Amino acid sequence: MEDKEHRPSQKESSSFHRQASEVLGEEFWQDMAVLLPKPGPRVDLYHTHTAVTVLAELPGLASAEQIGLSLDGQTLVLEGEIPCDYPVTQNRIALQERFFGSFRRSIPLPKPVTLKNSKARYSRGLLIVELQIEPAAPQTQIPVDFG
Repeated sequence: MEDKEHRPSQKESSSFHRQASEVLGEEFWQDMAVLLPKPGPRVDLYHTHTAVTVLAELPGLASAEQIGLSLDGQTLVLEGEIPCDYPVTQNRIALQERFFGSFRRSIPLPKPVTLKNSKARYSRGLLIVELQIEPAAPQTQIPVDFG
């Protein structure tokens, strides 16, 4: 049996956020956002019987050369830089919740995948990567030598 780490669902996270806001106040989350490092662009991942799909928010990119995408075993590696093109200097930005700057994300995949028939496309600030799940090898007999 697989030992999986429990990750809270969107509903559980929303409930926690609401309860914490009632006790600590909404300003708590704003203060925490300043203190906690931003891990990079936000990513969603889901899988079907045949494919693993990764969606990454990458606003403002102009060409494929700005995105690095590779597969390292069962980990998708996404790297690049999201430009920050505000007409003011950094010290004039009063609130910054969105991610900007260089990033490198290593995204563990829930299933082994193959690059055959896999594809990636970028549209309207969203990178969509569809990776085909590696079909299971058929069971074969291994001969045993007796000597």
